[in-house]
Amino acid sequence: MVSGDLRSSAEDPAEELVPYTVMVPVPGGTITGRGSKGVFVQDRQVRLSPFFMAQYETTYALWYWVRIWAQHEGYTFAHRGREGSGANQGEPTEDRYEPVSSINWRDALVWCNAYSELMGKLPVYTCGKEVIRDSNEIIRCNHAEMRSGEGYRLPTEAEWEFAARGGNPAGEGWDYTYPGVTQAEGAGSVGWYGENGGGSTHTVGKKGPNLLGLYDMSGNVWEWCWDWYHRMVWYWDREQTRSKPEAGYGMSGLADEWEWYRDLIPKNTDNPRGAVSGAARVRRGGGWDSEESRLAVTYRGGSVPGCTSRSIGFRVVCSVYPAVRKTR
Repeated sequence: MVSGDLRSSAEDPAEELVPYTVMVPVPGGTITGRGSKGVFVQDRQVRLSPFFMAQYETTYALWYWVRIWAQHEGYTFAHRGREGSGANQGEPTEDRYEPVSSINWRDALVWCNAYSELMGKLPVYTCGKEVIRDSNEIIRCNHAEMRSGEGYRLPTEAEWEFAARGGNPAGEGWDYTYPGVTQAEGAGSVGWYGENGGGSTHTVGKKGPNLLGLYDMSGNVWEWCWDWYHRMVWYWDREQTRSKPEAGYGMSGLADEWEWYRDLIPKNTDNPRGAVSGAARVRRGGGWDSEESRLAVTYRGGSVPGCTSRSIGFRVVCSVYPAVRKTR
């Protein structure tokens, strides 16, 4: 595990934020899919490069600290974010280590770029080779390119699921229903959701970790991913297809056999980034108000990029974790 080298000053709460900036190494590898749900479906082979994933969902305290810095540096956010599922949108309170919520997908992209710049890393998200700095620029954000580099970014859906399942396709935990626990054990030991959440978010890291040491991969808040949401590209369960074929973004009337959809899934893919277009972006993991089934490591959710919710937040990843460069 690697912690961020947060720059500090007399005004910055950097020292107390450091524990919440830990990045966990995820080994990557070649995965031969099995089953019919999630990214790693039957007959699909996916190769993922190693990466680092934040041990915790992005807390409101970290979000706020970066946002305030970013606004002084010319970044603009459509939404200020909320402290967990509560009402606070100002200076952090005692609930500052609950995950940030009520930010849309575009806000998360711009924040990742700001966080990268603050930490002396090259921002990842660009449009027309220019760094995206304003989440109100809907067209530029929706046409964002994710360039290679060391900066912070949202995980791809494949990275998120790979990490949630423990990062070892040969291990027993890979086929567990929830991150690190079986269906019989239930999601309650690893996540906050409708039955145990008490109607709100909670401080990150209070439930058990998954096999990689990642917390809250199920529950607390849904987590935005990079990918466009397109069910036909990734998976479509045979029984769901038969009962609700119209749910697949305008695919009503298409053949309802699993074999037909399986033929459309890329068989061999390096670091897949999902569908090339869509109406919504992927969110994963379930939230504090979700039913337990939605906390499964293979369950896929999607929302339009402009959606904000008190049950949606995010966590970051980065492809490499070099020493922080000096900044201005």
